Amino acid sequence: MRLRLRKSVLGTAAATTALALVLTGCGSNPEAGKVGTVEDPVTIRFAWWGNDSRAKTTLDVIKDFEAANPTIKVQGENTEFSSYWDKMATQIAGGTTPDVFAMSGAYPSEYASRGVLLDLDEVKDQIDTSKFAEGTVDLGKIEDKQYTITAGVNAMSMVIDPKVFEAAGVELPDDETWTWDDYAEVAAEITQKSPAGTFGTTPMANDSFLAVWARQHGEDLYTDDGKKLGISEDTATKWFELNKKLMETGGAPSASQTVEDGSAQPEMTLMGQGKQGMKISWSNQMNSYSGSPLVMMKLPGESKTPGTWLRSSMEYAISSKSPHPKEAAMFINYLVNNVDAATKIKSDRGMPANTELKAAITPLLKESQQKEAEYLDRIAEMDIEPPLPFPAGSSATMEVLNRFNTDVLFGKISPRDAAKGFIQEVNSNLG
Repeated sequence: MRLRLRKSVLGTAAATTALALVLTGCGSNPEAGKVGTVEDPVTIRFAWWGNDSRAKTTLDVIKDFEAANPTIKVQGENTEFSSYWDKMATQIAGGTTPDVFAMSGAYPSEYASRGVLLDLDEVKDQIDTSKFAEGTVDLGKIEDKQYTITAGVNAMSMVIDPKVFEAAGVELPDDETWTWDDYAEVAAEITQKSPAGTFGTTPMANDSFLAVWARQHGEDLYTDDGKKLGISEDTATKWFELNKKLMETGGAPSASQTVEDGSAQPEMTLMGQGKQGMKISWSNQMNSYSGSPLVMMKLPGESKTPGTWLRSSMEYAISSKSPHPKEAAMFINYLVNNVDAATKIKSDRGMPANTELKAAITPLLKESQQKEAEYLDRIAEMDIEPPLPFPAGSSATMEVLNRFNTDVLFGKISPRDAAKGFIQEVNSNLG
């Protein structure tokens, strides 16, 4: 897989105000400089988000690492994604930051700007990136400094349930030619020809999707200096209008059902229950929706004016206050370069950046995961220039976007006013 990448992000709804607090715990740490032994190993903490399945896999990998490195113990800390960032903000403000922690979205930019992240050049001898695909190392760079290591890559995609299409008697779209108008028409046709409760699609209020939409319209979501949104009011208005159109034409469910579906676990969504034909989704999430064979396609409009890019689905960082940065780096190196770890993790955190690991796990992947690998290869072959990193201050963008989109769907505000309000509020956050 050839990748041409730069760091990209996924915004979240979690609050980050605690990060603005003065960080404590900056004094000397009695653990600093300790050399672990088999009898008295050093302990590092590793925090990540995810479901029980990811937690079990991660704990298994930790046991393997400890067996291979008996002078190091790893304390695993799993949290649901919805509360992960609030927990991290509290720990950082309280001086109890984990040694190693998972990151995504704009948080690397925000944490780096506050001195939370270790410059990984300080531990470069412990992390081997020589086998990483082209550009994937740069995913972790912010202003030319290496702050994170990618755990894997993914991309925005359209997940298709062929069974829903077949039952409705609707042909699968051609993702080399279809447009957003085609998408809306197909969604409405599926709903019309399906049993009550089955729909063509559901709207997706995600800032990375909005970034794709902006790029397809010749714009960027943020300006290069990161101080304000780059998307125009007209382009944002068209995005809100699309989501409203999907609901009004019957291609998507009611506003209340859309909100409910957006907060459900993947297997409990309409797509997970086999009641939805199409869903805009991160590529690595397809396998979590359903046991039924699903298909992954390009988003509408991609072949005419591509906007999708390969991004880091999860990243690993080290606390700048960690008393054991070397051991923390050794653990990250194990996660991203060890074949045994890769055969357990597979594509759960995105496709490995290490090309040898990707080749090793591909035969082990389920059919849907192999489809994801093929899709990412298609995106990589398009050689699309990625956007600049989403800036500090943008981690709340997705929450703002989702709130305004919900108001549009409930008829509380027009798409034009939603675009105006969205741009004003996000610009205020960035400022």
